[in-house]
Amino acid sequence: MLKIFLLKTRTFRYWLDRVSFPKRAARDIRALQGTYSGRPLLIVGNGPSLNQTPLDEFSSIPAFGMNKIDLIYPKVSWRPNLVFCNNNLVAKQNWRRWLQEGVPVLLSWKCRWFVPFWKWHKFCFYLNDANTDFSDDPSVRVGSAGTVSYAVLQFAVFVRANPIIIVGIDHNFTGVKQSDAHNIEKREGDDENHFDPNYFAHGQLWGIPNLDLSEVGFANIRDSAEARGVKVLDATVGGKLDIFEKISVDQAVDIVKAERN
Repeated sequence: MLKIFLLKTRTFRYWLDRVSFPKRAARDIRALQGTYSGRPLLIVGNGPSLNQTPLDEFSSIPAFGMNKIDLIYPKVSWRPNLVFCNNNLVAKQNWRRWLQEGVPVLLSWKCRWFVPFWKWHKFCFYLNDANTDFSDDPSVRVGSAGTVSYAVLQFAVFVRANPIIIVGIDHNFTGVKQSDAHNIEKREGDDENHFDPNYFAHGQLWGIPNLDLSEVGFANIRDSAEARGVKVLDATVGGKLDIFEKISVDQAVDIVKAERN
């Protein structure tokens, strides 16, 4: 029933978000343009492979994390420069932890309803729309394609990073049927699809990912980055995504070392 309701109200919800998006939020995003021009940038997903990724080796370059990346903080000294989220359930479950950790968080404007309004000023916001097209200007709109990774990568191009290095985007979910994509289900047992068994803890709600739609977004990023002379390199250990050029973690670390020299 919830899925049907969301589909029927989708057009109205995106319209409401568009007309209510704060001008201040757009100004904050415009200030990010070119921030990391010509520098390597690390994009960190939340797949199980993150436990095999030496994040501390990447501490000298800027990084974008997403969703509940804070769960890995007790294990590493590495921290992202920004955390992104466009998942309503994650926003509801994790907003307190984000504020405790103190790393700046960019939330999709649609997530605002899942955070107490008196805490909105603690977050930055961006505007997702229903279009899957790549956005040149995230201060106006950010394309949606079934995963927050798509939003993060659009921002990575916007800050003019080069190369963009991906880790932890495994693109592989065990026990998940694509026919159930976007369904909201209650987790049972340990979470095998993220780096922490309590990422979506037993009894928590989570949304079944749409890997096919995600690939549409990733292909958009690949083509748009290539057109701008930007390399997107996938160093995910054992990752199943076949959109971007693959490199090893060791090669990614070498890029970081070369940037330091």
